[in-house]
Amino acid sequence: MDNKRTWIYCRTARPDAHALMMQQRALEEYAQKNDLCVVGTTIEQASGFNYCRRGLSEVFVAVEAGKIDSLLVLKLSCLGRDTVKTDACLHWLEERLVEVICADGTVPQTTTDILLNLMSASGVSPH
Repeated sequence: MDNKRTWIYCRTARPDAHALMMQQRALEEYAQKNDLCVVGTTIEQASGFNYCRRGLSEVFVAVEAGKIDSLLVLKLSCLGRDTVKTDACLHWLEERLVEVICADGTVPQTTTDILLNLMSASGVSPH
């Protein structure tokens, strides 16, 4: 993955220091195995339905400052639990050329990507 400047983001909804520590450890190992350069880490306990989180704001500040190329999460639900708001967040990151990497192997896609893929598969032109 060519040494991308990566920010690790860990979140749990309930207070669980052990789960957060395990998330962080797993993401650090993933970053090391995939040659990602970790430039920051955010660890927070907060609801995934609230997008005005201290930790998520910290990530957004790093993105706006041009400090990161990718955001590493364990799974997409760590970023957020509201589909529409998570989709908006993915679009925002994509516009700023920040790739979201899920360590569980899933590839986050925006609603637009999903619709374009469906249209392409069914032979419908998006134009």
